[in-house]
Amino acid sequence: MVLERVYPLELIERNPLYAFILGAAYSSIAIGAAVLLFPDDPALVAVAFIALMVYPTLNSILKQEEELESQNEEHFRLFAFFRDHQNSFKIYTLLFLGILLGFSFFALMLPSLATNHIFENQIGVLYGQNAGGKAYFDKALFGTLFSNNANVLILIFITSFVFGEGGIFLLAWNASVWGTIFGNLAKTAAGVASQNPITYFLIVFGTVFPHMILEAFSYICGATAGGIISKGLLREKFLSENFRRILKNTVFFMLFAFVVLLIAVTVETYVLVHADAYRTIVQQSFGA
Repeated sequence: MVLERVYPLELIERNPLYAFILGAAYSSIAIGAAVLLFPDDPALVAVAFIALMVYPTLNSILKQEEELESQNEEHFRLFAFFRDHQNSFKIYTLLFLGILLGFSFFALMLPSLATNHIFENQIGVLYGQNAGGKAYFDKALFGTLFSNNANVLILIFITSFVFGEGGIFLLAWNASVWGTIFGNLAKTAAGVASQNPITYFLIVFGTVFPHMILEAFSYICGATAGGIISKGLLREKFLSENFRRILKNTVFFMLFAFVVLLIAVTVETYVLVHADAYRTIVQQSFGA
């Protein structure tokens, strides 16, 4: 792909910070292309464009990850696993944040009518979860939050396993949803309160960042695990020693992903109950 020539994998491997720039740049290109080519329903198309542009890079990374796992003769050790794959985790995480902030930027800067049309599906997630224009902050949310997020984690793992790098679409979708919601909340609430939307966005982003990054990391773990076992199934003989080792490591890693998700939901529940400034911004936004 042409963009991969402009932005080679070696550059990102040497400095994963470039993955953040890549995510933000691909978001801008994808949103612009989707609006021009599919003006009636650009939201999902933009996410699909991002997934297509990111695919070659992640495909190369997952091939390297599977090779590392097949050559590793040690039993699964969490710290060793992170040491061996730390570069890919950095790339995934920074790419995710780049996409998220790219969508946040457009949600903040575009007029409300344009935002509501271009990002209709993403904004629909927010209002679909808060029927009647009300935002609920209750400890009873814990079970619902964990159930919903666990379903997303499993779906990302299955998609990555079946399609290799297919999980990137769901990761990009989640990044686009969060980015759009944060930007739209800040812009709408700031308009109601006659405040600076950038200030409101920083408050929202700073409040949700701890649980958001943990949740995103659990999804990244699921995508990585699914991609590795998918590549292992293609490259290794079924039930061979190397394949069994990869499968066992994948199971352990998915268990770790669920533990991270459990921590993320715990933090999110606490934030929703106790973060007064964030709650006020959400209530102002829904009251607009």
